[in-house]
Amino acid sequence: MAGAVCYFSPVLPFDRVLSMALFATEALVLRGHKLGETSRIVVLLTRERGKLRAVARGARGSRPRYRSALEPLSEVRVSLYGRQGADLLRLGEAELLRSAFRASERGLDTVLFLSSCAELLDAFCPEGEAEDRVYRLALAVVHAAEAGTNPALLGRYLEAWLLRLHGPYPPLDRCASCSKPLASGAALCYHRSAQGFVCAECGPASGPVLPVEAHALLQLVFSKPPEALVGGDGAAAVQALEAFHRDLIGAHLERDLRAPRVIREVGRGSAR
Repeated sequence: MAGAVCYFSPVLPFDRVLSMALFATEALVLRGHKLGETSRIVVLLTRERGKLRAVARGARGSRPRYRSALEPLSEVRVSLYGRQGADLLRLGEAELLRSAFRASERGLDTVLFLSSCAELLDAFCPEGEAEDRVYRLALAVVHAAEAGTNPALLGRYLEAWLLRLHGPYPPLDRCASCSKPLASGAALCYHRSAQGFVCAECGPASGPVLPVEAHALLQLVFSKPPEALVGGDGAAAVQALEAFHRDLIGAHLERDLRAPRVIREVGRGSAR
């Protein structure tokens, strides 16, 4: 039964214990790497158990067992085997529910966004801790990418929500210093020591200053689903938020991520 846990009887032989399904769940594939000649270790973001790692035997070779089901950001239903609490499980069946391949066909920008999406989710999600809101967020942005939503806007959407769900995103409506309301149609002035946006009376802020367009985009991000991000990419707003989010993410994770740097390098190359 989906979600059921097998409590292991001490009278069962160890090999039979390992053959019992621990649970079945829906999952997103985040990444994988080679193991031996024919296997892979895959990292899964599961609906019920958070981020997990599992060995996929026979995933490589001339006749791979799982075919395209283990591609990054594939939505799958999997059965997992092993001992309760084990760091590394064994992947059984993997039924492909939805592939990210259709989204990737939309062009290089979407491919780069999907790569960034997988890296962000992997970096933010702790292992073994279920986060239903993060799982639903991940599905929503991947589906929006497939539907043709601008990948630059989706990137800022995912970054903002991951930062908010994990704590460090500052409120948009209250001064971080005096708690007075901030004007909804004005630029946002960030003060690093206060770790939030401040009003004019509590300034000068240390920066950065997010322009009015970025403030409006953030209000849309935190009030609408990702497919509502329609129209032009609002280059000034997107660029301001990309730099601001990069600083917040680096401080939160205490490291820089690879995918955003690749996207910037590709963008500079395309502009030449």
